[in-house]
Amino acid sequence: MTKLEKQRKEYQSWGRWYYHMALDSLGDRNLFNDRNEYVNGMNVVAIGQFVNKIGVIQFDWMRNHGHFILLATGQECCRFFDYIRFRLNARLVKDGFPPLPTKWFFKLLRLGSLNELVNAVSYSARNSYDARRDILPGGYLWSSNYVMFSDVKEIIDYKTVGEIGTCGMILLLGSKAKLPEAYKVCKLGFILPESYLLKTDDGVMTKACSLYKDSKDYTYRIFRDYDTYKRTASELGEAWSPSGSDVDSLIENILNVSYGVKDLRDLDAGKKCDLAVTLGLSYGLKADEIASRLHLSSSMVSKLLYLYSKKNKKPF
Repeated sequence: MTKLEKQRKEYQSWGRWYYHMALDSLGDRNLFNDRNEYVNGMNVVAIGQFVNKIGVIQFDWMRNHGHFILLATGQECCRFFDYIRFRLNARLVKDGFPPLPTKWFFKLLRLGSLNELVNAVSYSARNSYDARRDILPGGYLWSSNYVMFSDVKEIIDYKTVGEIGTCGMILLLGSKAKLPEAYKVCKLGFILPESYLLKTDDGVMTKACSLYKDSKDYTYRIFRDYDTYKRTASELGEAWSPSGSDVDSLIENILNVSYGVKDLRDLDAGKKCDLAVTLGLSYGLKADEIASRLHLSSSMVSKLLYLYSKKNKKPF
């Protein structure tokens, strides 16, 4: 039995619960190469969740991978993945691209608490922001983010599955799957996630929205909760480190929380060195960037990181 077969067997033994499914990244290779392939990916989620009776709380497609927060059994998650793989692979081959690697799989994390569920939703949403820094997550097309604390869904033009009819839907989806007639199809040609996202008991608010106190809480967790974001990435075997304006926000937060100051100029030389180590070893920043941000020499920062790493000391 191969490693992947053992992993699948373990996943299939898991009961119905909340899970974070992270598809393996294809690295420099694209899972989606153009808008039509993204549209197909959106419809694959809509069909896959309905056929397998899976509760979708949040999902985000990126160029080379995807994240899904699901309520399902482990066996249902595996079947959902198999359907995703089959449809996306078929589309890639049809469009003239190589088939997906045979070892392309996913990692499944059981979300053991409400806080872990919130963190998973935030992490998934943050991925779409990192993919498109020019827009906010709610403006990203290839995910369910647009329904989070937004009324934009009220102005989206759509037709229902019932209005389009059986023949029209087969042509649109490339599938004979019979989706509920009330499902909404936007003008780009994909099923709108609001049609099938898991909702709270009152049937009005999505389960994802109900996890946050308000829009401010949601925004903070996406854009400022760096420790949680990095920890979640590590649990999924993914690499992440802050960049651009995130670094400024991160340094400001550390200064306020860890040192009780508001300005870098308020730190003495020793504490500034400690901060350099924290940024390098805890958050993965490169020596050159740390040096530039903290007004230190690059050689000094490199030496600090080397010494702390060699001694296997963890920064505070």
